[in-house]
Amino acid sequence: MERMRPALQRLLASPSSLELLKCLVGTPAPVQHLGAFKHAKTNRTRYLEGQRAHRRNFASQTGTARKPEGLVRGEEYDNTHQIVELTISQSTQASVPDRNLELISKDPYAPWSERIKKHENLEFESNLCTKSTVPRLLESNEYGDDMRLWAFLLDYRQRIYGMEGVAMFWDTIQRRNILLPTTGFLADKMWSTFLALGFQKKRILEQIVDYADRLFNGFGQRWSKLYTRIVQHFLVNGNGKVAIDWHIRLYQCHAPGPKAFAEMCRQVILWKGDWKSLQKIYKQNKHRNAYSKIIPVLCDREDFKAALHWHFYFLQNGDLPSSSKVVEPLVHFLGVYDRSNAILVTRSLVNAGVSFAHSLDKQLQDNTKISREMMNLIHAQHYNIEPKRYNDKLGARWFATTWVSLDTAINAVHALGVVEIGPLSLQAIALREPDAKGIILRIKQLHDLGISTGNSLFSRAIEKFARAREYDYLESLLNSDQHPDTLEDSSFQDSQLLHYAEAKDWAQYRRTLAIQVLRARGTAPAIEKANIMLRVLARQGNMEGILETLEDMIRDNIKVKTLTINSIMRSVLTSRRRGHRPVVDTAKRGRYDIRFAISLLKHIAESGSYVPITKWREILRRLGMAGQYKDFQNLCQWIISWYGPQNEELLSIKQKSRRFRVPIQVPSSHVLHPFRMLFNSSMQKAIVEWGFIMTLKHKTPPKTLKHTDTDQAVDIYSSDSPLLKPNITFGIFLLRKLHASGVHIDFDAIRKVIYSRLVTYYGPSAYMSSKRYNRSAREILGTNPENQGSPPTISLHDMVQDINSAFGGNRPFISPDYVNILVSCARRSIRRVEKKRYKLLLQAPQTGATSTSKGMHGIHGLRRL
Repeated sequence: MERMRPALQRLLASPSSLELLKCLVGTPAPVQHLGAFKHAKTNRTRYLEGQRAHRRNFASQTGTARKPEGLVRGEEYDNTHQIVELTISQSTQASVPDRNLELISKDPYAPWSERIKKHENLEFESNLCTKSTVPRLLESNEYGDDMRLWAFLLDYRQRIYGMEGVAMFWDTIQRRNILLPTTGFLADKMWSTFLALGFQKKRILEQIVDYADRLFNGFGQRWSKLYTRIVQHFLVNGNGKVAIDWHIRLYQCHAPGPKAFAEMCRQVILWKGDWKSLQKIYKQNKHRNAYSKIIPVLCDREDFKAALHWHFYFLQNGDLPSSSKVVEPLVHFLGVYDRSNAILVTRSLVNAGVSFAHSLDKQLQDNTKISREMMNLIHAQHYNIEPKRYNDKLGARWFATTWVSLDTAINAVHALGVVEIGPLSLQAIALREPDAKGIILRIKQLHDLGISTGNSLFSRAIEKFARAREYDYLESLLNSDQHPDTLEDSSFQDSQLLHYAEAKDWAQYRRTLAIQVLRARGTAPAIEKANIMLRVLARQGNMEGILETLEDMIRDNIKVKTLTINSIMRSVLTSRRRGHRPVVDTAKRGRYDIRFAISLLKHIAESGSYVPITKWREILRRLGMAGQYKDFQNLCQWIISWYGPQNEELLSIKQKSRRFRVPIQVPSSHVLHPFRMLFNSSMQKAIVEWGFIMTLKHKTPPKTLKHTDTDQAVDIYSSDSPLLKPNITFGIFLLRKLHASGVHIDFDAIRKVIYSRLVTYYGPSAYMSSKRYNRSAREILGTNPENQGSPPTISLHDMVQDINSAFGGNRPFISPDYVNILVSCARRSIRRVEKKRYKLLLQAPQTGATSTSKGMHGIHGLRRL
């Protein structure tokens, strides 16, 4: 350009403009030292030094990286350049060259990390305690004020020499009165590094805080994270008293902002720090925005007791939740497991005036809409007029009448004040339209007049098929002989699908499937469709199809619904009568239906679908009745590890997706706890009885025993004996393990059922059970009336000792006065038996009296066992 514009000439002629251009091309501003702290300053001098510090901080933080060659120090500015300096600080990001910005974003220590790479050079430049004839970069006037170089060498010294290298740099900064940056990455890096040293040495921490105080008092600058880093460190490490002392010292000059203080509180709770001291510090602080930080952390940790405590503490101090999502997990947990506290929490929120406007806005808008039907209802209530009930059958005949046009028919219904028509009426309207477009227009006409088509599955299917232009489905549905109400019966529709599949009527199968998919509004259509198809396969008993469909669903991350699980279990497990073992259909599925059911349920659960814990009840009962002790115990351990709280000792399986788990703080005695729901008193009593029944059911009395030798009686307890003690007390051992795993055990019910078993085996002959396995057990134990005068195979005393050993502990589970207790139990049992017999044998009272006298005689015999 030969001729330059006058304005540009005047700009280049101005010295201040030239300085500005230098900064725009990356030339750094000077860095100020802290040496002036030692001298008295006038107000003008303090202001100038503050401005210089601002320029130094700008030069080191914002990326005006110094080039290795041709770097020069900036000039001292006076008051005439204040406006220029302000302009520089405000346009920092725009002034950095694009190449330097790109380099800095990748490497915060650029360009020094590229220039100094060799270990020898790094070692020489970072060794600030040893004097050298060759000046180091940090000792030169040209690079001694570059904070990027300081941070780069500090980082190297810390990595190689640890805190000794950090101490070297801190002593040098103290000695040379270097002004540390207070914002940005370099500030966080350098201050955090020095604080790590200070946390190990109290003297250094005192020096750091004194340095920060001088920096604030002299220049008005401070590192905003100093308070939170120091106080949080001592709170997290359990030094609450020290944290309070540092809070008092730092709060005046280095008070944190609201966000920083709330985040500090969150970190203390997250790392399980001294929360009592945190509450004292919180009380002395003016910020009240920690509720939304702490309560979610406690709820995620499932520490709902602490969350409840903090909830009331925050509300007492005027700290309210910012949104409903913050408090919803706590209210939900309490609503399920602690109703009384749930009411207290909701009342406290109402009394505190908490209003979640953003979440209630939509509901508020919906509630403020005044429709024509609402006005009709208001007028009807005012004049005591009941709303008209629409007769769907009569309405369908009205709309089907061909001598009245549809427009006339619809307007007439509208004039009568009808606000909703049924599925039969919609079917009549749709049948009079020639195509799907006409049906959509009629539905729109009804909606414009304030007439709803209802929420029936039939109405939704008509509208969906019409809008999607699925003409085959639409025509088939309109001309179907099924009543619209039958579509609401899911069980009937599943049987229809099975019928269509067996008849290979795929047209009706696909139409019915498409209609049933509309049933689940909150579920994706693909999930509902896959579950319906799986239920049909389960009804067919197609095991290969079940496995193949399950694999496809798991691969596509489709959840298996509870209704589908019920269908699969009914298909897999053979039928059984209540209180009896299942009938084994070897021709159909063999003996392994239980193992197949266990494998399926585990596979479904581990894939991420929810399997209600009650679905395992029938399987456990079948295993117990079959005497499959090993499978029973393994399954119990798996259930404990899957449904119980997180316990690393129990997680012996690989849990892919454990999304459904009871919170840790819910006691296992709670009625809604999964363990209580599965291992209730009835199941616990059954487990104990199975150990006795199944062991003594399959054993035969040893032929070599003469019942006269005490040693032979003891020999029964050896490992070679056909009658093994651990099998008899299998249920007791298992309950002991379950109790150690967190299952609540009803010891009173267990003690009662054990006494009942002992009375059954050792009681009087009048109390002999009519069940075959109980009589067989008495024969094995040698307690039959025919063996009177001979000692039993296992004495009552030895059996009680065995039971006490199985329970463990210092105190015996069965009372030492067990004989009198058993006599009392036997008397009560005999009275119950005789009472039943008396009702049946009213015509023969002598029989009852005779049996009673025999029973009492047997009780005296029980004392001798």
